[in-house]
This record gives sequence, C-alpha cells and structure tokens, in this order.
Amino acid sequence: MTKPVDRKKSQNYLTKAENLLEVARYALSQKKYDATVINAVHSAINTLDAFTTYEKGLRASGEHDEILYLIKSILTPKEYDDIKKQFSSLLDLKNAAEYQPDFMSSEEAKNSIKWAERILAKVKTKLQKRA
Repeated sequence: MTKPVDRKKSQNYLTKAENLLEVARYALSQKKYDATVINAVHSAINTLDAFTTYEKGLRASGEHDEILYLIKSILTPKEYDDIKKQFSSLLDLKNAAEYQPDFMSSEEAKNSIKWAERILAKVKTKLQKRA
C-alpha cells in the first residue's frame, strides 16, 4: 500500500533521516545498542521515504519492505540490489530490537549505523544529481 505525499516534503523526510542517524550514533556512544538499532532503522525508512516522495510523490504505508517495490523502478539493478541488501539487513534487526526481550549487541548496533549511512549516502547522491 502506498500513500501520496507532496513531493516538496521529501526534504523533511531527509532531515528526519539525518536526525535519527545522529541520535543512533549518540546512542552507540552511550552503549545503548537497542536505541542505536531502532534509530538507524527508522533513519533508513525516512531516507527511502524521502527518495520515493521526491521521485514518485508516494511513500510506502504498510509493511516496511513495501518501499523496496517503490524504489526498484527508479534505481539501476545494481543500485537496487545494494540498497535492498542493506535495508533488508536493517529490517531483520528491527523486530528483535523493538519487540523481542533480547538485547542488541555492539556489533549489531555498529552494523545498523553502517547500513543506514550507506543508504543515506546513496540516496543523497541520487537526489543531488536530480536537483
């Protein structure tokens, strides 16, 4: 399921993504690994919402992996595969970090930031080329 969004709002999603990534980095520095992962995941979600809002005037509004269907048509196959791999890895951690009783590890937290940073960098590069 998708929802229409004013394309002018894409920058708002990008700003939220950057803010969430900054909070994730701070949480990592404080050894708050669950908070690190949760904020990194939501940073990536907002990054991809920024991209699809800018490109299509749409964002995914159901399951988080629906965003992959939206971005597939606006990326090259290699770009899509790269982002899909990182985003899927983040989604794998999302459920555990948010809903399960076990804690995230330092390694999982570091990886979540790495993946969110990669997604953000790729999307920002794409958006700058289109601006």
